[in-house]
Amino acid sequence: MNLLYTLGAMDSQSIIMIAVLGVLMVLMLVMSIVPQRKRQKEAQKMMDSLTAGTKVKTIGGFIGEIKSIDGGTIVIDLSPKCDGSNLCVLDKSAIYTIMQVGANGQVEEVKQEAPKALDDVAPAKEEAKTEEAKEEKAKDEKIF
Repeated sequence: MNLLYTLGAMDSQSIIMIAVLGVLMVLMLVMSIVPQRKRQKEAQKMMDSLTAGTKVKTIGGFIGEIKSIDGGTIVIDLSPKCDGSNLCVLDKSAIYTIMQVGANGQVEEVKQEAPKALDDVAPAKEEAKTEEAKEEKAKDEKIF
């Protein structure tokens, strides 16, 4: 009841200001979701394109050749000559990039997976916490 009374008493400038803020909030939300979905699609496309014999780099920095894929797990040969002497079983999501052997014999990156959503969120949360701590400290200093 009070809200309806308050809205009725607001002048047109206030209503326009609230509308603009609402539109900006929706725009910020859309601008953050669309690129994230694009990165997820690219990462899924890369995961689906993995086959045995593909050279890959893991999120831990290991470079090796995929020997077999079984659902969500893969077996990677980490030995330099890929002779099967150093096999490692990993989750499929641990693949960071697909590698390619160049003309000069050097291994180089072909596709790079976008960072995981959680990796993007963690630094932002830390920054928000530090900002809150700074604001509280400033308030405390103003009191004394």
